Amino acid sequence: HDAVVVMVIIAEGAVDREGNAIKADYVKKVLSDAGEDVRVTVLGHVQRGGQPTAFDRILGSRLGCEAAKHAVGGLTKEIPPCIVSLKNNEIITLPLMEAIEKTLSV
Repeated sequence: HDAVVVMVIIAEGAVDREGNAIKADYVKKVLSDAGEDVRVTVLGHVQRGGQPTAFDRILGSRLGCEAAKHAVGGLTKEIPPCIVSLKNNEIITLPLMEAIEKTLSV
């Protein structure tokens, strides 16, 4: 039985199309209400911890690069708000609402 792990990264100051702030507490509530085990980590706190591995450093760069590509492209009806994630060691993007819908259906 393969475990499914989902990581959601929310940029500081993230907003939806209507300009409403997307906060970790809201995402945590949605996922918790769907029966998921949710843990919130503020990266600044982790960064002050132990030494990051090479994988940690590269992953941060890879996720940041992909997120930046989408930020520079801007949000349009054709490009909805999305999440950037790691799946099977590949960087992927999913529309935010699609990701939430998939999580809710589990």
